[in-house]
Formats: sequence, C-alpha cells, structure tokens
Amino acid sequence: MIAVFLAFDRFLMRWTARAAMTFLVLAVAVSFYQVVTRFVFEQPSTWSEVTARALDIWMVYLGIAIAFRGGTMMAVDFLLDRTRGGARLVLLALIAGLTIGVLGVLVWSGVMMVQRTQFQMLAGIDNPFTGEGIPIALVYAAIPTGAALAIVGVIARAIESARETLAGAAVASDRTILEV
Repeated sequence: MIAVFLAFDRFLMRWTARAAMTFLVLAVAVSFYQVVTRFVFEQPSTWSEVTARALDIWMVYLGIAIAFRGGTMMAVDFLLDRTRGGARLVLLALIAGLTIGVLGVLVWSGVMMVQRTQFQMLAGIDNPFTGEGIPIALVYAAIPTGAALAIVGVIARAIESARETLAGAAVASDRTILEV
C-alpha cells in the first residue's frame, strides 16, 4: 500500500512540477508582452498584468507543494539532527502532523475563499469563448490546490524519512551485534 502511495506521489509531483514550470514560462512570456506593449508600442495591454499575476500565484502554490515534497522548505533541524530511533520517529510524526494541520487549515480557508469569490470577475480579462468575465475564484483555487498537493508531499516525505530512520536503526543494531 505504501509503495502504491509513493508511486502516486511521484506521478503527482512530476506533473505538479511540470505545471509550475509551465506557469513560470507563461508568466515570463506574458510579462515580456506587457513590457513590449507598454514601452515599445505605448499601448499598454489591459489583460497582461492580471494574467501574469494569476500565473505567478499558481506557480508559487504548486512550487510550494514541490518544496514540501523535497524537504527544501526552511527548517530548524537542531532537534531532528540530535535524535535517533524512536525519539526521531516521534519527532518526525509531530512535525508532519503539525505541518499537515496548518496545510489543512489552508485548504479549508482556500475553499472558503473560492466559494466567496466565485461570482467576482477578474478586471480586464474576458473569456475569449463566451465574452463573459473570468471568475477570480480560479486564481484563489491555487490556495487549496497547492496546500492539498503539499499534504500529499508531506506524507510521502514523512514515510521516506521514517524508512530512513528505521534503516539507520537497523544498521546501527547490526554494527552493535558485529562489535560484540
């Protein structure tokens, strides 16, 4: 079961990283377009700034999920570096639990924000297919989406860290047996 979850996590994080990179490239392209229209043609675009901001928001929230999964978020590892065995497992579980709790609140508050803003439209952008506005809730949806993906990453990271701790404990006990 754990192997299936970790395989799902690898698949999910691979596509999350690809989406974040795509949003970054699109944000750069839209920002370049904005600069060209504003300073070269002196006809500023009405939609490019809002679009670039929305792409940046999505890129950041997807990137946060990748950062949590990779364990690259800023951390103070003082206690973690000084614990071994069962104490380290308890500390890893506590850290993962608190992180998941905070991310859970972010998912919940993000969903509430999406619901509250579903009828508000982004200024300066119209849907090219319908001619109507684009709901600002699409931008706010990055919050619960990124936090939910980060929860999956935190769980996968905790599983791998626990496995490493248990493997380290097994190696340490093998050394003790060999030394006796």
